Amino acid sequence: MAPPTTPNLPAADVVDLRGYFRVETYSPGAVIQKAFAQSDKVYLVQSGRVRLLRQGKGRRKSLLAVLKPGDLFGDVLRSGSALDEQAESSGKSEVWSIEGRDFRALLEARPALAVDVIRALGERVQEMRRRVVGLTRKDVPARLADSILALAGDHGEKAEGERHTSLTGVTQQDLADLVGASRSFVSTLVNQMKRDGLLTSQGRRLIITDTAGLQKLASVEK
Repeated sequence: MAPPTTPNLPAADVVDLRGYFRVETYSPGAVIQKAFAQSDKVYLVQSGRVRLLRQGKGRRKSLLAVLKPGDLFGDVLRSGSALDEQAESSGKSEVWSIEGRDFRALLEARPALAVDVIRALGERVQEMRRRVVGLTRKDVPARLADSILALAGDHGEKAEGERHTSLTGVTQQDLADLVGASRSFVSTLVNQMKRDGLLTSQGRRLIITDTAGLQKLASVEK
């Protein structure tokens, strides 16, 4: 079994930490962490993708992030109250969990790990702020282009011999939830981007063929 993919964690620490984690595999759509459930656990995405959603009033949910291997979620810093975030597996995923008290003890014992965790959480907050600004300043096409570029930075892959970046495991529903639009409207916009030469697809993979063109579209404000 591979060690956890926490960014920049020294190899010696990885070996030490493996015994603390519980390993679980989730099927597509499975709930990993329920919103408002009392739980003091920290989770680490080891493989696959995890959708992090915020539970609003009634049954309404908003997509906060699509997490990749190496990302943490859960009660990382111990808020002391039930979290309003729900985590669901996007496709098949492997997620490692650790009791919050054990995780925080590790942070105290390993300052370098604590710095990595704080940096990662700060980057997630910055990404959410960027999306909020986009919602107020940009129309849906620009927000969609911006989101595709951001996801490419986190989830983009390049197969050997390929020049373009592909998004594996990111669905059009993910894109719709991120930009605050219907899936049918996002599908229409994606098809238009394909006709404009900005995107193409291969099976279920969305492939960026013109990064500069997407950046130009993403920069357009109301």
